[in-house]
Amino acid sequence: MPNLKQLLAELAAVEGVSAVVVVSHDGFVIDGVANKNDIDHEAVGAVVSSCRSAAESLGRELKIGEATQSMVECPNGFVVISSLGGAGVLAVVADTKANLGSIRYHTKKRAGEIEASL
Repeated sequence: MPNLKQLLAELAAVEGVSAVVVVSHDGFVIDGVANKNDIDHEAVGAVVSSCRSAAESLGRELKIGEATQSMVECPNGFVVISSLGGAGVLAVVADTKANLGSIRYHTKKRAGEIEASL
């Protein structure tokens, strides 16, 4: 089985992906891979942890269940945030040329393997 760094690199190889970061529930970066040098993994970790908490609260308050995946869209790209169960959170940062459906597919496909490698 591939190690965590290899799994993240495979996900980072998807067209349009800028960075892939695994974050603990308290915001600490466990590991990450970036295709662009200007992405600060620590900043991604802190912000992703807050976004994940907000998504979980939203699901609870609306009584629709625990959030498993959320997305934030910005003018120059988007971030897909997926739960890794008790292990943490997976954040995939992509540019505007990326296909959102493809990113979501590959993220869901790899999440179980990434969680198992932690």
